[in-house]
Amino acid sequence: MGGLIGAGVPLLLGTVFMTVGVLVGRRSRRLRQEGAQTRATVVGLKTHRDFDSNRTMYRPVVQWVTADGRTVEAESSVARNTVGDLRPGAAVTVFYDPDNPKRMLIDGHDGGVLVVVFCIVGSVCLAAGLLVAWFTVT
Repeated sequence: MGGLIGAGVPLLLGTVFMTVGVLVGRRSRRLRQEGAQTRATVVGLKTHRDFDSNRTMYRPVVQWVTADGRTVEAESSVARNTVGDLRPGAAVTVFYDPDNPKRMLIDGHDGGVLVVVFCIVGSVCLAAGLLVAWFTVT
């Protein structure tokens, strides 16, 4: 019975990581396929301190004009520890939901690698949990 409980932690972690990876991946795919695409300008960077790594994290803030003429400013949902090419004044491509333009992603910045990492970590944790459960029961 103790082995089954020990399998619970990796199974829970695997489920959480896989769920986050799948949800972020679906959101990104949906915005790319069904959303509007336009050019935007990075107008600023929001910073905060990551307490785990003690690093400064940066979220680009972008501004663009929607197809119906509204000016929108939105902050990326993804923070990174480097600014890279996303300095104020940089031109970027964004995909956004025309009904809720603040729901957007910056092409090449949001989604891709994060989804893969979360799904890989989730898969490894799920496999470990299943192996622990399998060897405990047999």
